[in-house]
Amino acid sequence: MKHVVIIPAYNEEQNIARVIQSMVNQSQKPDNLIIVDDGSTDNTREEVLKFTVKYDWVNIVTNHKKQSRNIGSKIVAAFDLGLAGIELEAYDLISKFDADLEFSVDYIQKIQSHFKSNSKFGLVGGICSIYDGKWISEGLTKLDHVRGALKTYRVAAFIEMKGLRKSMGWDSADEFVLRYHGWIVKVIPELTVKHYRETNHYIGWQKSARLNAEVFHKLRYGFVIGTFSCMKRMVKSKPILLNGLYTVLWFYILYFNKIEAIITKDQGKFVRIYRWKGIFSIKLLFQE
Repeated sequence: MKHVVIIPAYNEEQNIARVIQSMVNQSQKPDNLIIVDDGSTDNTREEVLKFTVKYDWVNIVTNHKKQSRNIGSKIVAAFDLGLAGIELEAYDLISKFDADLEFSVDYIQKIQSHFKSNSKFGLVGGICSIYDGKWISEGLTKLDHVRGALKTYRVAAFIEMKGLRKSMGWDSADEFVLRYHGWIVKVIPELTVKHYRETNHYIGWQKSARLNAEVFHKLRYGFVIGTFSCMKRMVKSKPILLNGLYTVLWFYILYFNKIEAIITKDQGKFVRIYRWKGIFSIKLLFQE
């Protein structure tokens, strides 16, 4: 399968060589590896160039017009910059990887084998692990969600969902839209990837709460499911209680001001049905 990998990178001189080397070491190498230097002010570009002179399938794209954007939109904008330089239809698979990862040598091979095993797989990925004395699963999401750090799409599915949304929640919107169109999202729990930076380590709990509220609203969770999702943060996220209350507050601000969503109304209905099924399945689990 013809495979292109795009890695957005901003000030990643400490990590970028590691992730590129892990691609070079793959038993099944991607056909095209594109590093998008998103206006770095450190030596990220210089580190990438060391590989581009050695391997003709490793390429760099530089963003010379970097603008201030929120976390979600700047990542997707950088990814789209790399995407703009290729003929997407010439590939079977497209991956969006983060720059602070390290992949096992058989990662691409195993991802491709899963796509070959089922023509309805639209998105496949492993899980992230972090180092805490030993490498352990981040455990941030359920096994029905592929982390934004390591997404691999079937090109036909990627085209049908019309690419990635330039907004917070893009890495959940893609999965809901794919499922809406009948594609399968597949997580491979035994396929772990080393993640060298803890997710959202650089933002405080207040900003994290606001961003989560934005995601819940923009994915059209609606009043009931949105409130329920916010309130779960009262016990799941620190500071306990306060985090959830702050998330609820921001969700209501967005909801009642009718801030624009990033999926259609029909897709929003699909999202709510999917979420209700998840809620009821949990209840049934406790009843058994």
